Amino acid sequence: MAGGSGERFWPLSRKSRPKQFLRLIGGSQTLLEQMIEYILPLIPLERIFVATGENQAEGIRKAAPHIPHRNILVEPFKKNTAGCLVYTAASFLARRRDDETELVMAILAADHLILRPEQFRRVVAAALGAAENTDALVTLGITPDRPETGYGYIEIGEKSVNVPGVPDDIQIFPASRFCEKPDCTAASKYISSGRYLWNSGMFFWRLSTFLNELRQAAPDLFHAALEISRALSIGDEERFHRIFREIKDISIDYALMEKAKSVLVIKADFGWDDIGSWDILDRTMPADENGNVAFGGPVIIDSKNSIIYNEPGPDKRAVAVAGVEGLAVIVSEDAVLVIPKDRAQDVRKIVEELKKRNARQL
Repeated sequence: MAGGSGERFWPLSRKSRPKQFLRLIGGSQTLLEQMIEYILPLIPLERIFVATGENQAEGIRKAAPHIPHRNILVEPFKKNTAGCLVYTAASFLARRRDDETELVMAILAADHLILRPEQFRRVVAAALGAAENTDALVTLGITPDRPETGYGYIEIGEKSVNVPGVPDDIQIFPASRFCEKPDCTAASKYISSGRYLWNSGMFFWRLSTFLNELRQAAPDLFHAALEISRALSIGDEERFHRIFREIKDISIDYALMEKAKSVLVIKADFGWDDIGSWDILDRTMPADENGNVAFGGPVIIDSKNSIIYNEPGPDKRAVAVAGVEGLAVIVSEDAVLVIPKDRAQDVRKIVEELKKRNARQL
């Protein structure tokens, strides 16, 4: 899934260059390129599909030139993750192979950090095995290492279960419930209980299992998937757009995962992080002796625990801070963001205000 706008990474992330096209964590690859590399040894290029929006499709083709063009699934409207996965399912159904409904799918996001790719691929292989051998929707729950308030959580059952296709040393549990992003107090209680994992937003299922669960939990989305598949199979783009436009804007967690009858969770630990807001740089880039993370050669004087990111670089723009603490200062070619690091989620509010002003820096 590579259709997000990444508004919390403004001013670097824009409509024409959302965060999946950014090189945010100090490497030479974009986030999309990194995710493809993470999964490539396990799944070949011809079986990797990228779902994105119309205004990002050309960028995807340039960023991932080795992905077959027919594998880039272009959504005509933004309809959240449920719309994305309904369209993806419909696209596979429209290909009309006899065994299409038995396809096993790995749903990954283009904006995740994986520090231990080999362990990640091992867990993904186990999740695909569980999805192939059970009538369950499978997800990955990440062992939490801090009371994170920016992630959703999954409460798991008390006892692990044995599932064909899953090695004995990989624990898999029935999901008890999905939990919204908690406050710090609730997050701390979740962690101390030992029964809660971070919701990674990665899913694995047979296409037939997905459709069966969708029929029960969200029949409107199920019927939309069937209708879109029929439209795609005969090349009726107008009908496809009309049906897709009517799909409700809702996440797959709300639409399906919270209501599904059979959900299994693999307890995973492979150095995962969601690249969701600027404070991720604190966890992924080296800091100086005062806890500052710097990119692009800024001048930093008497400052502590801050992020100073100068995208143009020192030859184009001199950036300097003095006497600050706990700030994120982000400089692009045409915009500057200054915000306390612990309010990094509020960048979305800034973007909303800029939209009201019809600012060109979006």
